[in-house]
Amino acid sequence: MTVAFALDFIPRRMRELGYENNYITRWRQLQIDGDQTLTIEANNEYYYLIKPNLDFTVSSKFGVNDLTDISINEMQYEHRGKITIKNKSSDPQLIQFIQVIPQHH
Repeated sequence: MTVAFALDFIPRRMRELGYENNYITRWRQLQIDGDQTLTIEANNEYYYLIKPNLDFTVSSKFGVNDLTDISINEMQYEHRGKITIKNKSSDPQLIQFIQVIPQHH
């Protein structure tokens, strides 16, 4: 997913979910050390993966994004709940998301 696509998609997705314009967005660029896993608890928010690469596996209850796993028939870019991000490289790597936090009024 590109930034441009995400910024076009997110407002429509939030309307679909009933939030209309009641949400905030944040740019998240996370550095994960080599061969490490980061877990994010995103129960009341959405993470949109930007420009995935071969070094990461991202999984959540919404699905998996792993460009090296040919058994996955659909890569997921929208994640929520417990998100697990695995850096498969031995080097530190950056991964980018747009975080969307719905506001419950």
